[in-house]
Amino acid sequence: MRFCIRRQIDFSNSNGKLKNLQGIPIELAFPPDVNEFQSGRDRLVDVERQVKSCRVPVYSVHAPEGCLANKAFLDWAWKSVQFAEAVGAGIVVLHPEKEQPGAGATADCSALDNIRHLQDRTQVRIAVETFWDTSRVLPPDMIMGNQIPMVLDTSRLPKSEITWVIETYHTHIVNIHLSAVTRDQGLKGIARQHQPIDRDGFCMDLLDRLQELAWNGVITLEYMPWLHEKVLEDRKLLERIYGPQKL
Repeated sequence: MRFCIRRQIDFSNSNGKLKNLQGIPIELAFPPDVNEFQSGRDRLVDVERQVKSCRVPVYSVHAPEGCLANKAFLDWAWKSVQFAEAVGAGIVVLHPEKEQPGAGATADCSALDNIRHLQDRTQVRIAVETFWDTSRVLPPDMIMGNQIPMVLDTSRLPKSEITWVIETYHTHIVNIHLSAVTRDQGLKGIARQHQPIDRDGFCMDLLDRLQELAWNGVITLEYMPWLHEKVLEDRKLLERIYGPQKL
């Protein structure tokens, strides 16, 4: 397992976001709005230069949140792949969109075709993030049924589902977005996603099981933005416990 933190940038603040992360592995997340990404795509070469000059290891690249099921996908997604290749990242993370009413299987088939077309043209792993939401393109069961590389998000799936996915599909999971879900007032309280890992609970049990399975992927700590110091602390802790290993 290798441990990194998620770091989202936009094209106006990328240098400031990266310069204080020298030597800290990251998942570099592009602006989620695909139009913002496209309008700033000429800046990608600048971000590549900043990554290299700041000596920030990039383990994965989170593409903008565009539509996986239409033809425009191949344009913005290919730019994300090219950037990943340029900075030495082994994974591009795709964020599946909500299905339009009536789209159903057609949208899923189009998204699968697009992903396979892209995957045929790169050694970077093209992986789809999990959402517990049946209205989305490529829900977890379809990712698994089509043997697509998976990014398992522990704040987006129930614990029982996470356990089942790991036991049955760990050979195809390339990245885990790890965080805890907490509730303010017991089980009926508001669920708060992307909270720091519970050091004596589910998150550590999950990592112990992955180690037993000799799983050798990327763990991305994805906390809320104001928990920056905590995510840095926890990444160091996990690396001490589980040790950095090469993919």
